[in-house]
Amino acid sequence: MNLNNFFSTDPASILLLVLSSAISFTLGRYIVTSRAKKRQREAARLQEMALRNRLPEAESKNKSKRRRQLQQLEKDAKTPGL
Repeated sequence: MNLNNFFSTDPASILLLVLSSAISFTLGRYIVTSRAKKRQREAARLQEMALRNRLPEAESKNKSKRRRQLQQLEKDAKTPGL
């Protein structure tokens, strides 16, 4: 059996195979990265919404801790929302 006949293909078919493989790989990577970005944005949005909708902490009976809590609430109220 002659190996030259087994591997003899024209250059156009090899070029077509290389180009289609490169396009397929590039398109696959683009889809994977866009899905990952979309998933990451959705997770950040859900986390932000969970932080926004959480219940307020109960007031402490400790005076100094209560004062710090009130100062923190005032500070949060002064900062503009994102």
